[in-house]
Amino acid sequence: MDWDTTISDRLVLRSLRGVVDHLADELLTAAAGGTARVEVVRRRPDRVEIELEGPLAVLRGLHLYSECAVDLGELDPDGDVTAGGVAERLGESLTRGALSALDGAPQLRFRVGDLDDARWAVRDQLVATWGWHNAPRSWQVNLDLVEGRLLATLGDLHLTRRQGPLERLPASTTPVLAAALVRLAKIPDGATVLDPFCGAGTTLVLAHAISRPGRLLGSDLVLGSLRRARTNASHRRAPLLLVRADAARQPWADASADRVITNLPFGKRVGSHGVNRTLYPAFLRELDRVLAGDGLAVLLTEDKRLLVESVQRTRGLRIVRDLTVGTGGAHPTAYVVVRSRGQARRRAR
Repeated sequence: MDWDTTISDRLVLRSLRGVVDHLADELLTAAAGGTARVEVVRRRPDRVEIELEGPLAVLRGLHLYSECAVDLGELDPDGDVTAGGVAERLGESLTRGALSALDGAPQLRFRVGDLDDARWAVRDQLVATWGWHNAPRSWQVNLDLVEGRLLATLGDLHLTRRQGPLERLPASTTPVLAAALVRLAKIPDGATVLDPFCGAGTTLVLAHAISRPGRLLGSDLVLGSLRRARTNASHRRAPLLLVRADAARQPWADASADRVITNLPFGKRVGSHGVNRTLYPAFLRELDRVLAGDGLAVLLTEDKRLLVESVQRTRGLRIVRDLTVGTGGAHPTAYVVVRSRGQARRRAR
């Protein structure tokens, strides 16, 4: 992928439900003051459609999208997909769009997904017209229909290709979701960031990539999770301090964490609602102890009523904002928690 290629193309960036507005902001911020012009054309529940003119590199360091596709437009009015029409639309992107930046262009590896009855005709047309190689297992371009539009997904712009893979656990926070939590936290330069249910360390790794924190602290009770977190920290060169500890009995000093960002056990893949009824109040009491006077916590859970009620019963804390996201069929909510009025001043003394 030649990231310095200057393109003019219409692209679709896939994200998570609830995160689209944050992605649009990230796009416009990345383009501000540079040579690229980005126009947000449309926002859908889980994606942003943009017009990009300028270097493709403006998309490289973004964290809030998982996939990027060239938008080849709507189907013909009668709903047919013509092989020649698909080849023609791809040719425009090969000439001046995102496809021109792919290694080996114009002869690319591709696969064809669900294009109704035209699937095989499109495959043969691309081989005959552009000399493309049909490679379903190692494709650079994947053609598919999404809500009546032809999309050519670019494998080199997938999140793991842009930023590298991360070790995961069954209940791990996805990198896009972790990035959204970090943005909600608004981490100041030099801040101490704590994840007391750190798992594979994804959130802390993203905090290092997106912001300029001071100390990055993580704890978990499961040694296997901490091993994965150490691997991820090494691969991403993130200076994490990881310890084995109970989230309700943290080894850190009083008021030592400026930001606490964590994915709480939902009681589905990890734990249970019955366990959470004891865990959540105990964890929040510990959060009240370690959170700095002007600190802020971002807590993600699907056990929503229990968390809200537990915060209300914790004297020193209150919820000031929430964001519900859609990920993997679940719809957890991230709650932004700060100190109750008066408690912040007392804690700061």
